[in-house]
Amino acid sequence: MKSLICLALLAVAVSALTEEQMKKAEGYANECLEKFPELNKDSLSKIRSGQFADANQDVKCFAKCFLERAGFMDAKGAFLTDYAIERLSLDHEKSKVEALVQQCSKAYEDPCETAFRAFECYHNGKQQLI
Repeated sequence: MKSLICLALLAVAVSALTEEQMKKAEGYANECLEKFPELNKDSLSKIRSGQFADANQDVKCFAKCFLERAGFMDAKGAFLTDYAIERLSLDHEKSKVEALVQQCSKAYEDPCETAFRAFECYHNGKQQLI
């Protein structure tokens, strides 16, 4: 059940996924859940619905873990903009993706915060891709 919630959460942050991509995403989510077994359905459901204000550190670090496993962040928490643009441009106009990725790739002192804020920014700006 947790992995389904995580996938739903992450589907908000990425473009339409193929079945193969969904399987990979599920694997990444499961790997990250092993690191954060205390994550609960309520925390992840809030993020999925765009309620970012009450996210705790575990939710933020789960986002980092997932983005790192998916190749959007490196191990130090730096957002890999070229890769993000390449992957997200598969389903969206590249110039729009570039603008949104640049807007959402602000670095914070805490890598978990960087990942979480990138997720939040993408969620709030994804309409720009249409």
